[in-house]
Amino acid sequence: MASIGTYYFDGQSFANASAIYTDAALTTLAPDGYYSQGGIVRQQLNGVLLNANDCTECYVACGSGISASISQNGVFNADIDMANSVGAIVAYFYMTTSIPDGVVATYNAVNYNRLTAKNNHNGVVLRDGSLSIVDYAGIGNQGTGKPTYVGNQNTGLVGSSPYNSVTAACPTEGGRPENYNYVNSAYVALGTYTPTTVSNAQVGFATDNVTPALNSPVFTMVIPKTLTTPTPVNVTISAPMCSTAFNWEIACPAALPSFSGTALQATAACGFAITTYYFVRNATGTTLPFTKDTNAIPEIGNFVFTDVNGTTYLNDTVTLQYVVVNNATAIGIRNGVVVSSAACTGSNPPTNEFYVNTTTMAACNTWCDGTNRTISVPKSTTSDHVYSSVIEGDYIYGSLLGAGFYAYAATSTDTDAGSFTIMELDSANQVVARYQCTGANCVIL
Repeated sequence: MASIGTYYFDGQSFANASAIYTDAALTTLAPDGYYSQGGIVRQQLNGVLLNANDCTECYVACGSGISASISQNGVFNADIDMANSVGAIVAYFYMTTSIPDGVVATYNAVNYNRLTAKNNHNGVVLRDGSLSIVDYAGIGNQGTGKPTYVGNQNTGLVGSSPYNSVTAACPTEGGRPENYNYVNSAYVALGTYTPTTVSNAQVGFATDNVTPALNSPVFTMVIPKTLTTPTPVNVTISAPMCSTAFNWEIACPAALPSFSGTALQATAACGFAITTYYFVRNATGTTLPFTKDTNAIPEIGNFVFTDVNGTTYLNDTVTLQYVVVNNATAIGIRNGVVVSSAACTGSNPPTNEFYVNTTTMAACNTWCDGTNRTISVPKSTTSDHVYSSVIEGDYIYGSLLGAGFYAYAATSTDTDAGSFTIMELDSANQVVARYQCTGANCVIL
């Protein structure tokens, strides 16, 4: 059976070390055998460490939750087995009442440190270390691979940084955090330390627009897993402040819930759905398991995506844009997160218009041959404007029609061929040109 011990290695990390020793001076080789750190297993044979292997027995099963409380500080690592499933991995983190902690997840050598929370922008306010309001925790920390610090506001987090003192001991701030690995249902101290510096950009803790401030919300992270292998995800909690406590849980990969809405638009004008999007629900609670939301369409504070695995955030820009859901609710999206939700504006697009696909320009010309025809097409598809005022740039909503030429009229029984107008749509159902009959041919307006 494996046991915990204190050992020393040469090199910058256990993964690239050449040997294991029993003393800090690196003079006495450790006995031959298998050694594990951070989910990596290596065999020492004749005083030489062989190639690294994953420690699958050390993995935590997905769908699990972990709680920890410690009077010291530390850096806490855990490896979670996601098996061969693909989908979005949703993780939730609660950092208790006053001590913010850092979070970074790693899958297939890619780091994830972007988090949101329920009611973010709707009562909960996220701030970086300079106390500037941010759309999501970690917005200034993308691409760094460093933890994003979430939880409740604590100005001492950055103020006491760096945490690298050899002599400082808790509760005095400044001491180096000790490294821990999650083994056999518990975090185990490794006897090694990680000097830690926390910058303003790494912070996204929560304040509330009430007095006194409420406890930390539960923070939400999405990790896309589009490959069957590799299977493990590493979750690191960086807790440089003393007397920390945290709870977190991580779900197995699964498809994100979907909803339908308009294409991204600059205003909250009403419209019909033509695109499928995906979102992740937030959670509440202070103990495991957290209570997951059940909303059917995105709420303020939800991340929104263009794909079912949560790989690409919708409108991941600083410019606010809208998606209208059910021709009723305009959700404002910025930096991939919903920041507003309200009734759409203006009158709803009409629902009593009809048109028919003519497919090609040659077929378009047949509508100008003087033959009376009857249009019979479902009423479900309508446009930005009533058909009498359709213009280039309008989107035709409802069922996706696809690129082609479409004749339209005011009623389903309009048999006067000369009254038809023909619109040309692209593959996104946007009007790119309009035509009317001149003689026996369609002529662009």
